Amino acid sequence: MRPTIAHTTLFSYLVTRPTGRTVRATVERQIAEAGTTVLAVLDLRHVPLIDFSCADEIVAKLVLLTSDASTRLSFILFRGIADHHFEPIDSVLRRRGLAAAAESADGKPLLMGALDPGATAVWREIWSLGRTGASPLAARLELPRDCVRGLLDDLVARALVIRDGERYVSLRHALLDAAPPSPARTDREDP
Repeated sequence: MRPTIAHTTLFSYLVTRPTGRTVRATVERQIAEAGTTVLAVLDLRHVPLIDFSCADEIVAKLVLLTSDASTRLSFILFRGIADHHFEPIDSVLRRRGLAAAAESADGKPLLMGALDPGATAVWREIWSLGRTGASPLAARLELPRDCVRGLLDDLVARALVIRDGERYVSLRHALLDAAPPSPARTDREDP
């Protein structure tokens, strides 16, 4: 499955609930207009401040949207998460019992919010592998296949992993798969 990528880079101080509503409405509209499976990428590298009310309005409510079975065709990856973003986002997600996949500003995987340790371990393995099946993952983690399958089902239900037939794909890998190929490099100059 190749999702459509909707990429939004935010450039602002994200404070106040009305600001958060405006940003969220814009992202929701982009997702709705795509009309297909969407991986929304929200880049926070240029956001110097996000307060708890904006984190709740933007992040938590978008995560709620993606975890709703009727909108199962959308996924969200937060990128550029710095230390000053993590606390408010993690706090509001934990308070609501939600979780979100993210990358730090230096590209390291982050799982924000509430998720049990077993699901977190499975998520981290899928992130590092990119794409895998339940059986190889169970062998790698030395866990029973049924246990791993249950944890995978939870990750899929929370829109933290994409199921593609019998394989499971990290959101980062789906993003890389959807990127257009880079042009071939030539060492000669054109006349």
